[in-house]
Amino acid sequence: MLNRILVAFVEEKDVEYLTKYAKMIKESYPDADIVGMFIHSVVDKDEFKEFMAADDLYRLKIKNIDKEYQRITQSEKERSERIEKTFLSIMKDANFYNMIGDSSKILLEELKFFDLAILAKSDELTHEEKVLLNTHHKPVILVPELENYSLEKVMLADDQQIKSNKALFNFMEIFSNVAEFAAVTVNGNKKIDEEDLNLYMNKAGKNFKRESTSGEVHESILKYSKDYDLIIMGDLKHSIMLEKAIREPGLKIIESAKKPVFIA
Repeated sequence: MLNRILVAFVEEKDVEYLTKYAKMIKESYPDADIVGMFIHSVVDKDEFKEFMAADDLYRLKIKNIDKEYQRITQSEKERSERIEKTFLSIMKDANFYNMIGDSSKILLEELKFFDLAILAKSDELTHEEKVLLNTHHKPVILVPELENYSLEKVMLADDQQIKSNKALFNFMEIFSNVAEFAAVTVNGNKKIDEEDLNLYMNKAGKNFKRESTSGEVHESILKYSKDYDLIIMGDLKHSIMLEKAIREPGLKIIESAKKPVFIA
């Protein structure tokens, strides 16, 4: 059941399309509450002065520390107001609030009270996103900027491990209206769990098919994903830094996908 969705904004440029994605979900799940949150990292005055003292070049440019602090905080206040206005103009009757601090820590804490979070997907994961994807306890959807969004056909990037199976069933529990599923396996065992999964999906009233292929994992997944609205992935098996070093495909899929990615 989908009760509450958190739409988390860090950059102003992401507000409109992330809110449109949330609105698309709301149209299919009208009972779900959509909540917007802007996370910014304005520090208090003492911390700002410590930063100034540690940065010789910046300190030389700024003669009046108090005035500069006021300028920055006012700028952030205005940015927050613009974000809230845009969000509420698209997402009528929604709630919105601000948080200050480290985005990954705030998201981990706030997700206790939501079913999932919607976040902007960049072409290269930020440090905060890397931390979040290694520690999150609720599903997240990373959304790229697209002209149109839908949630009718989804595909599972199936490595035939327990985490991808968990992600699939997690998605089905949250998004109960979705009926079209495909599981794409690259260089895997074509017969593994085929009969049991088909029986379950038929009983659940889902249209399900399995695609098996060979080749580079991330390239194959991205090729198939062009025909679907969203990619389901299990959480990453290794730390982000290790995965990047050994060139595991999960990180490549997340960063290169042109479709939203559900990670659970």
